[in-house]
Amino acid sequence: AVSETPEQRPQKKRTNNGARRKTHPECEVETVVVEPDSPDFNPEAATFIGECDVVRYVMEPMRFKKIVYKVRKYVQDEKIYKGSAPATPLLNSQYTSSFIAGLAELRYLHCMPLENAVEYFRAHGFDLDKGTAQKLVSKVRVHLENLYKALGPAVVEDNYICGDETYQKVRLQVATPSGRKIKKGYIWVFVGMTTGLVYFFYDDGSRSAEVFKQHIKGFNGAFQCDCYSGYRHIGIGEMSGIKRLPCLQHIKRKFLDLKDNPQAQEIAKLFGLLYHFEHQHRIGKDGWKAEKHLEWRQRYSKVMLEKIRMRLTAVKNRIGVPPDDPLLAATEHALKQWDEIPRIFASPTYRLDNNEVERINRYISLTRRRLTIGSHSGAEVAALYHSLAITCHQCGVNVFDYFCDIIDRCAAWPPNTPIEKYRDLLPDRW
Repeated sequence: AVSETPEQRPQKKRTNNGARRKTHPECEVETVVVEPDSPDFNPEAATFIGECDVVRYVMEPMRFKKIVYKVRKYVQDEKIYKGSAPATPLLNSQYTSSFIAGLAELRYLHCMPLENAVEYFRAHGFDLDKGTAQKLVSKVRVHLENLYKALGPAVVEDNYICGDETYQKVRLQVATPSGRKIKKGYIWVFVGMTTGLVYFFYDDGSRSAEVFKQHIKGFNGAFQCDCYSGYRHIGIGEMSGIKRLPCLQHIKRKFLDLKDNPQAQEIAKLFGLLYHFEHQHRIGKDGWKAEKHLEWRQRYSKVMLEKIRMRLTAVKNRIGVPPDDPLLAATEHALKQWDEIPRIFASPTYRLDNNEVERINRYISLTRRRLTIGSHSGAEVAALYHSLAITCHQCGVNVFDYFCDIIDRCAAWPPNTPIEKYRDLLPDRW
């Protein structure tokens, strides 16, 4: 039987005894032999009895190099021979892909405004103009456009996607009738939960259902999202091959927000117990397999969902409750999605919530706090770079190394290269 009360485990005392330090295997290793420096030590008279390892971590600041290629020319048999310097991704530019990669990582993964990135470069010995930095990032976008075009269809090939939308501050070229020159421009995101691919897209800042419909075309599988009306056509007509999964955190939060209402807090606690039981096991840990996890999910969810449903029904059936009652609104929000909630527990891999996408959207919210996007075109550039940089992060790929490689490779390919060929350059296959 599944108990409502979480098992009470004895708390362990905090201690450092036996704690292991991180060994940082990702670091470059340099070995230095240290001999005794005592004036009384005579290496010829001493006998070696062993050594111990003492580790020190050293940070070297960002380094810039100016490489001068002296390209030599020769004449042989009335024919001129000339050496070739390495190509750059942009015509008549002296900057290699490493510069664009460094700027892209700082701007789109670490959410640093370009003027701050330029100051960072300057502090480490390279005086780069902000205008030059902007041109490098925006012009290289042309080479990455086909890679970005391959990303959207690759995400839709997944059988499980989490999606959401959030806003950026976008500067308008022409003021609105009310005189405002900055608007909320919505950026959407799909996350392929199997591949780890992250796809941001922007369509003049629109949040309409048509934008979603256009980008989800061809998808058949589970789509997890909140209850925003833009997703209302999921499972209908052209989207009949998609089944919607609700986000339990969004549902639970409606009750948690009613801090002074004991009934709301009790219902929130019941939703919390779903997480308690879910976290008791993890696929792949201690031999726990997907089949066993599915069996466990169906076992505990059947009991808990029935308890929650009974509480929600009791709240809804109260007599004399005004239509604008906050608890009633939270209850109706949950019951409206009730038939979809069991779908989460019909698979061993579906998440209970959309938190993965919420975490990814923090990159956009950090950007929103620090800067305003200069135009709709600038927002499209940001969507491209954010998609590639954050996908790298999700897939455990070094962002700087990835951009260095794909910028050079995409620049070398002819413009008519089939989009399908770019699929293997996406971070999950790189």
